[in-house]
Amino acid sequence: MRLVYANARYEHHSAEGGQAHMRQFIQNAGALGHEIFLWHGVDQHPLTKPVPQGRLERIRFFRTVDVIYYRIEWKPPIGAKVILPPYRRMIGDPLIVWEFNTVPEYGRVQQAPEPLIESFVAEMKRLAPGVNLAVCVSRAIQKYVHEKLGIARTIVVPNGSDPELFRPDVAPVKRVQKSPDRINVVWIGSANLGWHNFDLLRDAAWSIWNPGEGDRIVFHIIGPGMQRMREAPPNLNYYGSEQYLLLPAWLSAMDVGLNVYHPGPADYSSPLKIFDYMASGLTVVSTEQPQAREVFQQLGQTDLLVPSDNPEALANVLRSLSTDRDRLHRQGAAGRKLVIDQYNWRRAARDTFAEIDRLLAKPI
Repeated sequence: MRLVYANARYEHHSAEGGQAHMRQFIQNAGALGHEIFLWHGVDQHPLTKPVPQGRLERIRFFRTVDVIYYRIEWKPPIGAKVILPPYRRMIGDPLIVWEFNTVPEYGRVQQAPEPLIESFVAEMKRLAPGVNLAVCVSRAIQKYVHEKLGIARTIVVPNGSDPELFRPDVAPVKRVQKSPDRINVVWIGSANLGWHNFDLLRDAAWSIWNPGEGDRIVFHIIGPGMQRMREAPPNLNYYGSEQYLLLPAWLSAMDVGLNVYHPGPADYSSPLKIFDYMASGLTVVSTEQPQAREVFQQLGQTDLLVPSDNPEALANVLRSLSTDRDRLHRQGAAGRKLVIDQYNWRRAARDTFAEIDRLLAKPI
C-alpha cells in the first residue's frame, strides 16, 4: 500500500508523546510492508519518503497513492481541501482516513477563544463527507466524531506502548534512589498543558510530607513546562524535559505511575503515559477518566481510580500501595502483560491497516 501520512509534523528528537505516536505509526506501517510518504513533517523518518513540493507534481503523485492518512489533533488538517470535489477527482480519488487524537474542544486547554473552537468544528463538519474512515483513539472520540462531526465510518484504536522499549529490566537512571523502604511515584508528560491536575498531585504530596512520610513516598516529575516549584513539598522532585526514547531508564527506577487530569477535554484522550507505565511494570494510579477506567477494569484495579478534587484520596491510595509490595508487583506484572497482549503499537497498526484493507477491497 502507498500511503501519504499527512498533517503529521514529525520531529525525530522531540520529547512529546504525539511524536512518539507518529514514530511508532511509521515504524509499524513500514514493518507491515507499506510505503509511507510524509507530508507536512518537520523531519523525515528513515522509513518515509517526501511528498513532492510542486503543486502539479503533487497532484500527479497523489494519483499513484492508495490512501491519504491525516493525523488530527484539535484543528482541521492543512491541505484537506483535496478530499472534496472538484479536487478529489483530480487526485485520483484515494481513500481518505482521519486519525483523531483529540477533539476541537481541546483548544480550551490552550486558552483558545470559543468562536475559534466553534469554527474548527464547523470546518471539520464541512470536510466530513470526504472522509472514508475515522480512526479514533478512544470511544469518547468515536462518539463525538460520529454524532457531532457526522463521519459515518469509525473505528476505535487505542494508543499503546512498545514493550520492547519500555521494560522493567532496563538499567535505571542513577539519579533516582531505589529502596525497599520507599516507593518512587512518577508523572511524565508535558507539564505546561492545562488539563493536567498538578494541584491534586502537589496537595497529595504535601499531605504525605506533613505527617513525616516524605521519605517513604517520593514523587518525581519528568517533562517540560513545570512552574511554581517553590510551592512543592521537599518530597517532590522535578527533572525537566527528557527525550522520549530515554524515558525507559527513568520508569524502571519507579514503582507507581500517575495519570492525573482535570475533568473536561482530557475525557476524550487515550493517555499514552498509562501504557508506557504499564509496559515498564509500574502500578498505575489515575483520576477518573473514561479510557483509564476501561483499562483499570481489565486489570481489576478500579480502586486505584481517584476523584480529581480529592488529594487526600490520592495520598491514601499511595500510602496503601507503599505498604503492599506484593500488590505493586502483581499489578505491575499484570499491566505489562496487558500491554504485550493488547495495548501495543504493533496491534494498533495491525487493526488500523486491517480496516483500511477492507475499505480498499470494497470501497464505500
